[in-house]
Amino acid sequence: MDKGKTLLERLYRGEVFPAEEIVPSSDEYRAAMKERNAFQDRVLEGMSEKQARLLEDYEGVIENVHRLDLQTTYAEGVRFGVRLLLESLGGGFELPPQSKK
Repeated sequence: MDKGKTLLERLYRGEVFPAEEIVPSSDEYRAAMKERNAFQDRVLEGMSEKQARLLEDYEGVIENVHRLDLQTTYAEGVRFGVRLLLESLGGGFELPPQSKK
């Protein structure tokens, strides 16, 4: 972390992107990825080139939905953290109601 810049400055400059910085590295994650890759190889073995492209497009759409889910979850986590911090500080001010989605 550049100690000369605040977090807000780093966010503004696009230097902070949690999805790239937070990558699971547990044994469980590595095992799950190994299993996923083995299954993908097995599935692709019996596919034509056209079918493989279709599967790749499908996986891209699934990844996009997953990215949007993670983005929403991340934003809610940040909002929760800020609310917790503000309530903990007990500033005597009223917080806006939490949004119900």
